[in-house]
Amino acid sequence: MFVTGCTKIHEHSAKDPYPEKKPRKERVYFTYGTQSKKASVSGDTYIVKQGDTLYSISLLYDVNYIKIAKWNNIKSPYRVSIGDQIIIKSDKYRKKTKKSNTGKKKIKFVSNIKWERPHNGSVSKAFSYSDVGKKGIDISGNIGDKIYSSSGGLVVYAGNGIKGYGNLVIIKHNDVFLTAYAHNSKILVEEDSLVKKGQIIAELGDTDSIKPLLHFQIRKNGKSVDPEKYLP
Repeated sequence: MFVTGCTKIHEHSAKDPYPEKKPRKERVYFTYGTQSKKASVSGDTYIVKQGDTLYSISLLYDVNYIKIAKWNNIKSPYRVSIGDQIIIKSDKYRKKTKKSNTGKKKIKFVSNIKWERPHNGSVSKAFSYSDVGKKGIDISGNIGDKIYSSSGGLVVYAGNGIKGYGNLVIIKHNDVFLTAYAHNSKILVEEDSLVKKGQIIAELGDTDSIKPLLHFQIRKNGKSVDPEKYLP
């Protein structure tokens, strides 16, 4: 007697040795100073993207948003739409206007800045000049930790209109230096408000970040510099 066995044949679908990669999502980085200098010489045309406001655009070019509104015939409340072409004129079209006394206090900036650390957590990512656009340091912490102003100054931006930075605060300390504090869970100051050195301005968070952290920048004449060379 012969016993014959059945052998099952399993068919396996061929695996693609080179799976198709998903396209990388476009990221827009905070490039304060770069577009400003270009436009001051030859002008520029900015295409409005999702999340942009007239103020965030003015921040990129270091031009008052009211001037940009006049150049583009944008009326109050100064709304822009995705795809709008915003004309940015060069310096020769930027006439200096007399400051009017409309109740705003004259701000006197200090020339010799004394710095303070914005958060006492450890630095998880050091400064690098090779980084594209987003040059600063990342400081680890927990959601809700207090974020302090590194020095006194004027809050020139408080919002989330600049992609890649989540809830962002930018403080102008004088005509040379400004600081940026990104990925906050809460912003505790308003634009055009004056803050003191060591004042609580925000709470640490993970907005537009894969983990809780503070991304901190110091800008000198529009260019990113290593914060560790200035902080105590």
